[in-house]
Amino acid sequence: MVLRIGLIGAGGITAAHVSGWNTVTDRAEIVAIADLSEETARTRMKQIGREVRYYNDYRELLAQDDIDAVDLSLPHHLHCESIVAAAQAGKHAMSEKPFCLTLEEAEEIRQAVVESGILFMAAHNQLFFPTVLHAKQMIVEGDLGKIYQIDSIDSGARRRPLNLNKTTWGADAPKPPPTWRSDPTKMGGGELIDTGYHPTYRMLFLAGENPVAVSALLGTYRMPLEREDTANALIEFESGVTGRLMSSWGVQTPGGRPMQFAVMAEAGQVWGEIDRLYYLPVGFKEPAVLEFPEWDYTRTFAAEISHFCDAIEKGFEPLHSVDEATATLKVILGAYRSVEEGSIIRL
Repeated sequence: MVLRIGLIGAGGITAAHVSGWNTVTDRAEIVAIADLSEETARTRMKQIGREVRYYNDYRELLAQDDIDAVDLSLPHHLHCESIVAAAQAGKHAMSEKPFCLTLEEAEEIRQAVVESGILFMAAHNQLFFPTVLHAKQMIVEGDLGKIYQIDSIDSGARRRPLNLNKTTWGADAPKPPPTWRSDPTKMGGGELIDTGYHPTYRMLFLAGENPVAVSALLGTYRMPLEREDTANALIEFESGVTGRLMSSWGVQTPGGRPMQFAVMAEAGQVWGEIDRLYYLPVGFKEPAVLEFPEWDYTRTFAAEISHFCDAIEKGFEPLHSVDEATATLKVILGAYRSVEEGSIIRL
């Protein structure tokens, strides 16, 4: 059976999703798109390679009997209502991060998913880096012994080219044009609840246990934003494992290549980039290196979509469903509270 997929939202990130769907055309086909902009939807149709049905209102798409599942990529403040609507319509659903904006919304989603019996998957694409999956396997199989600390990083800095109008030199960077991300009520915060969502769920995936406390510091260094462009947090897990989170739009990753994570443990340490995994046992001076040639960021979307299809076809819960997405949100909201209250937040 070929799954019939509806896209809800056709903005920038959906391009990566469509590329992923185009790799599983023997298992799933996009049959409809809902977006406020027909022009944007038609851009996605060109990428799909054929015309599909277009809806201005995603609820019209959800009302169609011939759609099995939906791929949701909407502004943050619309995640809860769209996931709940998909569940109530009986459609399996995969939604972009963040899960939603409040724990009350998370509970509303949980109830809708349970009552409807649909399969819900949080689109946490960075779980599918081969380095992350291999590190998780090493942890699960006990190769590292007792885990002490997990670092998780997602940071990068961009510089605009030199403005050749020399009267602008030394002036503050211009603010970007307003979008829904400019509105904290729609965005839910700053960098932490956006890009910072990735290293948070990666850390929780590797830890494999519940976070119980968080303390955070936020800063705005490079980006002309009302909220933070950089976040640092310490997370305590129930067994005593410590997590260190760094996420930024304004600060580069320490070192040369972009390290994604590091696990320090009894038997040694393992750390990973997108396409290389390093393992250094205690007492060794040089790490073993496992390489994954030709692996890049875009392949994670194809991998997560294939996993979504597997979960629907075989009837198992995906790696990250409601519980894991809620735990990630709980850490992020706790980090914001930590900054506001100047204290360690128990989760």
